[in-house]
Amino acid sequence: MNLITEPDRVREVLTSAPMPGVPRTTQAAGIGWLRADVARFCDGVDHARRRALVVAELARLSPEVLRERARTVEGELPHVRVLADALGIPDISVSAVAIAAAHYQPHQPDSAEADRAVAEMVAACGGVADEHAAARIGLLIQACQATGALVENARRFEGTADEVIARTMVEHPPVRRTRRVVEGELVEVDLTGLGFGTGPHMCPGRDHALAIAAGIIERD
Repeated sequence: MNLITEPDRVREVLTSAPMPGVPRTTQAAGIGWLRADVARFCDGVDHARRRALVVAELARLSPEVLRERARTVEGELPHVRVLADALGIPDISVSAVAIAAAHYQPHQPDSAEADRAVAEMVAACGGVADEHAAARIGLLIQACQATGALVENARRFEGTADEVIARTMVEHPPVRRTRRVVEGELVEVDLTGLGFGTGPHMCPGRDHALAIAAGIIERD
């Protein structure tokens, strides 16, 4: 697979090239349904509508409050627990989030275990497998891997939480590559210097992710 690294070309591709498509599914609530109903893997009007749901969820959350809460949360995957509690779904299983996250990308294999994990999360979100539930679950899944990696990478450095996170985003960003379709070909895109992306699919939760990561590092 070709890798695009030239900075101007990277920005052009991230701004204009489509996402790899995912097939529609007849699943009521499973990993295939989730991929097909989140903003992450679509473009155009579907993406705009679904992204608006994500942005609305995030708009309810104060990064400052998330940071304060992250200083006190213990246990498994604290960054996921902080976000789930703030979203109003405290009963969601962080283990289910982690299982689904391991199969979230379209190039990752389907899994009956991931299907069960998604179904469990839909139930925790009210039991309706719609785009609103997909938006909330998608937030947790993307935070699970990216924010978790940000925290782990930041622990390599010394300094205040804000200092080590800023350094991490430059030297060891949690997400290094993404994928797009260019002239009918699936390509990888180097995100060096663009840790939260750019263009229509730029991460809408930048401030929230940085705040949660900082709170966890301050707790440590």
